[in-house]
Amino acid sequence: MLVAFFAFLGFAVMAVAFANAIGHLKRAERTIAKLQARKEHQVDRIRRLGMLNLRLAREIRDARHRRDVMQGALEETENRLHTALARNNRMYILDDRRTPADSGWVVRVANGDYAARVNPNLERFALESWRQGRRFLVWALDEHKARDKVTARYPDHKGFVIESVEKGYV
Repeated sequence: MLVAFFAFLGFAVMAVAFANAIGHLKRAERTIAKLQARKEHQVDRIRRLGMLNLRLAREIRDARHRRDVMQGALEETENRLHTALARNNRMYILDDRRTPADSGWVVRVANGDYAARVNPNLERFALESWRQGRRFLVWALDEHKARDKVTARYPDHKGFVIESVEKGYV
């Protein structure tokens, strides 16, 4: 009987140990399941953030490209503006009276002594433009008439010199 008692006691200890082991296994399974769910959640979150990162990288790349294109266009526009506003590129209109038979003539007029002979209070930029020569658009039938119109407005005795007369662009 003693053997049966020890056998029953051994069986009971084994059953309790087995139940404890099963409880540990179930807790471990729940912990593993929770960790697996957290892992899946983190993977989904990383995947979403990765896709967001790729989309933002594309947007940044596109924005930089647009910026570069705009900067190129801005530089081109600034260069064209500087060219258009260049002092030696200006053309003055002598008068706008013309007949259908008139042609456009570009006459370059200079006056190296403008300050002494015409206006001593003129700005340095304007004096320099007279020294270098100003271009005027003149409407006339021929070169001789164009010279006459310019000479009437800018006479020789005040130091004005006609440097060139060319058939105009119009």
